[in-house]
Amino acid sequence: MRTGLISVLRGQMSVRQAALELARRVRVAGDHRRERKILDELASKPPGLRPEFQRLTASELLRHFRQRKRPSFLGGFEAAQESTVTWQERLFPEQAAQLTKLAHRIVQHRWCLLGFGEIDFGKLLGWRRDPLSGRVWPLEYHADISLWHNDGSDMRVLWEVNRMGHLITLGQAYVLTGNERFAEEFFGQLDSWREQNPVGRGPNWSCAMEVALRTMNLLAAFTLFRDSAALTENTLSRLLTTFEQHGAHIQRNLEFSYLGTSNHYLSDVVGLLWLGITLPELSVANEWREWALLEMLREMDKQVLADGAHYEASTGYHRFVLELFLYSFIRRQ
Repeated sequence: MRTGLISVLRGQMSVRQAALELARRVRVAGDHRRERKILDELASKPPGLRPEFQRLTASELLRHFRQRKRPSFLGGFEAAQESTVTWQERLFPEQAAQLTKLAHRIVQHRWCLLGFGEIDFGKLLGWRRDPLSGRVWPLEYHADISLWHNDGSDMRVLWEVNRMGHLITLGQAYVLTGNERFAEEFFGQLDSWREQNPVGRGPNWSCAMEVALRTMNLLAAFTLFRDSAALTENTLSRLLTTFEQHGAHIQRNLEFSYLGTSNHYLSDVVGLLWLGITLPELSVANEWREWALLEMLREMDKQVLADGAHYEASTGYHRFVLELFLYSFIRRQ
């Protein structure tokens, strides 16, 4: 709270804001104590569905997800839109071939990461292992984990792996080729991730923004693999559980502060918005969607300057925030 006190003394923050921030931090500490006690319960909880979907059998629910037309993800993104695939192969044959090649490399657990080139992640993917330094983070309660160490490890590298952006490449190649090996790899990687990252434990739950970005990538990949034979009643149930766990974790650990919000908090909000829009079958979907939409608009007023630039004064953050706003408004329509 030292930063808040200095801000008050400098006139950068009101006494009321400082008091609200102090109360928020006390509340967060209490929330962490409660969350720590119920981790096993959270990990075993099945997905909560709206009543009309609870009445469906597992096979009927699977059929619903395979056949539903709305909500759509993004225009041209749905696996069922064969015209997109046809035009991709006709207009960009080299890129299509390269995409398939990259997907085969992902099946071999090799893909490019940040600016480090292609990384070999090994036969068994270690989702808590820094692929550069080899450091393995423990399965402690997420708020207790020390993220930074003076041993050459970098949590940001680990987080990039766990954002799972490479699974979208796998999905795009699946839509182009219909190769079920890509779908099997997608669901296999998700199973290994769940096994190594029980909800609320480990470094991959320690930052709500990272949970939100992973959520958005998984929603996109799920859209691409929706027609796959590898999407079974069991894999669908596990996937819906994962999505609900991610959304609930974001909601419990929002990166809000009265000292100021940033692209982190906006990512949290957008993650909940996308979940609410994409999975209306979840019982909490309406709550997440309506709250997140209003909160995103408030953050737009706070974070975007009069000249249209992002207030954090970084071109990288400006582009990132712009993408969050743009894709969210496209998805909302």
